Amino acid sequence: MLVSAVCRRWRVEEDSQGAKGLAHLDTGQVTCWNSWHRWSLMSVIAYALLAVGALHERQRANPAEPEDHLVMVPVSPRELRALLRTFVLPRPCQETDPTHALRWSHWRRRHQHRAADCHRRWNNVTAVAIA
Repeated sequence: MLVSAVCRRWRVEEDSQGAKGLAHLDTGQVTCWNSWHRWSLMSVIAYALLAVGALHERQRANPAEPEDHLVMVPVSPRELRALLRTFVLPRPCQETDPTHALRWSHWRRRHQHRAADCHRRWNNVTAVAIA
């Protein structure tokens, strides 16, 4: 019972930190209750949309048949935010090429997968050497 409560609290804390980082939950100015309430609500909604979008992308991907050159880490809310900024809300003073953004995202996710795999292998080697 206590362990499940701690696990739930941990998830809430991680979501709170994610909302602060991704949706800028902690950057609103507090001048009155209404403005703070609106800012917090919009930040939480933005973070929820990013988290649900990333979850939907993870469920849509089929990890049963990964091809060697297409193995990538799942889309994170931060990656989804970067892609949405490129395609939906382009920056006015910067020329962003959508194909470049997609290639960069694919390269970065493949690289992260490779790095995580190497990290796991290294931990297995050091665990055997220590034991």
